[in-house]
Formats: sequence, C-alpha cells, structure tokens
Amino acid sequence: MQKWAIVTGAGTGIGRALSIELANKRNFHILAVGRRLSKLRETRANNPEKIHIIGADVSREEDREKIARALPQNIHLQFLIHNAAVLEPVKPLSEISLEEWRGHFAVNLEAPVFLTQKLLPRLKKGSRILHISSGAARHAYAGWGAYCSSKAALYMVYQVLNQELNEKGIFVGSVRPGVVDTPMQNQLRKTKREVFPAIDRFLQLKEEGKLIPPEKVAEFIADVLIKTDDREFSEQEWDYREQFQRFAENGS
Repeated sequence: MQKWAIVTGAGTGIGRALSIELANKRNFHILAVGRRLSKLRETRANNPEKIHIIGADVSREEDREKIARALPQNIHLQFLIHNAAVLEPVKPLSEISLEEWRGHFAVNLEAPVFLTQKLLPRLKKGSRILHISSGAARHAYAGWGAYCSSKAALYMVYQVLNQELNEKGIFVGSVRPGVVDTPMQNQLRKTKREVFPAIDRFLQLKEEGKLIPPEKVAEFIADVLIKTDDREFSEQEWDYREQFQRFAENGS
C-alpha cells in the first residue's frame, strides 16, 4: 500500500526539504501544499513520481476543502505536517492592526486547527499529525508579538489534540527546528532594529555560518515521524538543537 503525507508550506525551506526527504529516502507519496505554484514545481522536480502539488492557501476554508479533495480516495493518510507559517507583521503589539493580527493567526493557528478538522475522516489508527513549532512559543521577542503568540497557542493545540485523538490511535507531535536557513530568515534580516531589537543575534548566526540547513532538519523530522513509538512521538516536544544526534547514536 502506498504511504502518503501532506506537507504544507512545501514550496521553500523546511517544507520543501521535508517533502524531498520523505519522497526520495522514505518512500512516501507527498501532497505538497503551497501558495506559489512556481515554487511547488521546483519541489516536485526532485521526484515527479511521488511529489504531487496543489496550489492552496491554508488560511482559506475553500482551499482547505480543495486540499482534502486532492487526496486519492483509496489511500491512508499517514502523516499530516503543518509547516506553513508567516512571520509578519514584525512590529510592536501597540502598532498591529486588527486585520494584520487576524491574517497572521489565520495562517499560523487557524489553518492547522481547521485543516486537521477537515482531514480527520482521512486519518486512521496509526496516523500522525506534526506541528512545526518555534522557540518563540516559549521566549518573548519584542516585535514578534503575533508570531510568539501564535506559536504559543499552537503548542497548546498540539497538547489538546493529543487529549482528544489518542484514544482513536492518532497521535500529535511538535518539533522545534532551531534557527534554519530559510526564506523566513532572509526576510528577518531585513527587519529594522528599532522594531526587532534582537536582530543582531540572527545576523551573527548568518555571518558565522551557524544557520541550520533545512535538509538536516528534514532528516531529523522524518526520523521523529518514522522511528518513534506513539507515546515517545507525542509526549515531548522535539528540539533539533538538543536531539539531532539521537537517532544516529541509537541506530533506531
């Protein structure tokens, strides 16, 4: 039987690297989701037989329905990976408009909740849901009020979903990938210091070559998804920086 996974935000960064990792090295068919078809086509070019693409905005109800319809009817959806996220708006909470706040949360929080809800009929015993989290869920940064808040809420959603879905044999995990060399980091480095005072740390990581390659993170995420038992997968939030050697050392 074919193994299938959905990866959102699959056009660039971690989403692209994970789609390629699962297709090329783990024998999965991928439904790669993103807003920009040109970027998705670049992802698909790495394995046209196993990477299937769909242009969709996960923040829109009609597009979440579109994603659900795009899955072949006779397959078991093994993994649902919520990777799509936005950083904007980067500004003080005192300056964020209601429209900006709602637009941010529509992508970073509402989309994982309601895409999961939409796909629950396709998730069976043994299926896994994974949230791509952030250290910003636990650490406040001036200028990142929306991002920190949405990631903190997503962490709680991961915990609540486990309470609600584990009895059905569906388990939910969360991964903190660290500071990864992605387009979001490119965007971040253009931020003005007066709205994001912590920018020097991220500039230094880039200058010193300490940003994590997305391919390394993708390999780690794939191991978390595939090489753990249900309780191990769901009962802790996985941190790449602290645990990236875990699978190589244990050979599991």
